[in-house]
Amino acid sequence: MTILTLRSTFTIFPDGLPGLGLLLLRAIAGIALVSCGAIHLIAWQEARAFILAVAAMSSICGLLLLFGLFNWLACSLGALISLGTALALMQVPVFDVLSAKVSGVFTAVIAVALLCLGPGAYSLDARRHGHREIIIPARPRSSDDNSQ
Repeated sequence: MTILTLRSTFTIFPDGLPGLGLLLLRAIAGIALVSCGAIHLIAWQEARAFILAVAAMSSICGLLLLFGLFNWLACSLGALISLGTALALMQVPVFDVLSAKVSGVFTAVIAVALLCLGPGAYSLDARRHGHREIIIPARPRSSDDNSQ
């Protein structure tokens, strides 16, 4: 006898005010990651290839968060990129380096919170993996029923 288990990364996709709160968190983290990537891509003359790749990855993660697509991947990579910026593993091409480090820590914390909570109902992940109606028949069909 085979037991079929339905498994998803997130069991619920909250809507209403909790869903709106998750949408706002995703938007803030996504905008922060896109702007961090854009700052590095604009200052590409002083950057190395590694920093340009990380900046492109930051922008992509930010866009994924804005749309709510591949939430676990975007949050994981976004948190790592933000912590890398905050811990000065990457040089930040801005004048106020301290505020860039603080915002990097805040973005990383928001990304980890989103990783724990999920994308919410107002996301493309909810459209892809959201509520499904599973209809279980009252009794299994026997082979005699198929012959008629």
